[in-house]
Amino acid sequence: MDNFQEIGKVLIRILVLNWLVAFVKIGLGLASGAISILADGVHAFFDGVSNILGLIGIKIAQKPRDSKYPYGYRKYEAIATLGIFGFLIFTVLKFSESIYQRIIEPFQPEINFLILGILASTLVIDYLVAKYEYSKGKELKSVILRADSLHTRSHLLITSAVILGMLVVKLGYPILDPIIAAMVVVWIVKLAIDVFKETSGVLSDRVQIQPEKIEAVIKDLKGVVSSHQIRTRGSERDIFLDMHLVLAPDIPLDKAHQICREARKKIQEKFPDIKDITIHPEPVDKYKECSCE
Repeated sequence: MDNFQEIGKVLIRILVLNWLVAFVKIGLGLASGAISILADGVHAFFDGVSNILGLIGIKIAQKPRDSKYPYGYRKYEAIATLGIFGFLIFTVLKFSESIYQRIIEPFQPEINFLILGILASTLVIDYLVAKYEYSKGKELKSVILRADSLHTRSHLLITSAVILGMLVVKLGYPILDPIIAAMVVVWIVKLAIDVFKETSGVLSDRVQIQPEKIEAVIKDLKGVVSSHQIRTRGSERDIFLDMHLVLAPDIPLDKAHQICREARKKIQEKFPDIKDITIHPEPVDKYKECSCE
């Protein structure tokens, strides 16, 4: 059963919390004159934008199959996830710009312990949001929730770096502020790469289940000699499988189809996330003729 509706609810909850944190940080940045806090707030704001992008993506992805898209629209979820990758790259560019500005134009923001305390509170919220979103992503087997949780995790380092940077600036060592910011940028680049790897696997039809695991399920079926050309693709919770089943040469056509139905049933019992299975039966003699392919 599809769980897009539950994923949407999670994204809405995350959106509210992300923008709460974002507007608090933006307000603190404007009030104190600290560009790092303001940039952190803008970063959090784009987290909310990525949540909206995710909602649009899963809305399209849950559309039923039709003649134009016989395999469904579910890859649109992964396509929407690429938007998160884009926002991460945008964040890297903005932070790099801020680092450059701090180097050529040093500044002394008005920082007090109330501001640092509020920033620490947002850090706690970010931690809880990232932990919740990632756990729901694993539970619902959602690419977009897991990818977005990686983006949210970047706030833990960014906000920590901002707090540390503000303390250092307050102690009279402002040069360490852009150095810490540069380390944060490197971490965001790593997160962007992780998001891209996970998403590109779905879009490029990476193997979802190793062939030998499928073979192990159906190898003891009566009449089955072997199997080959086992291919899986899709996302973790929405897998497509096609395979060839080599049968004994004396099995009639109706019996061959019955064996295929039994194989399909056993495979889906073992791997319920396989939503579509195509099995091509062939006699053992025909398989031997084609074994050179």
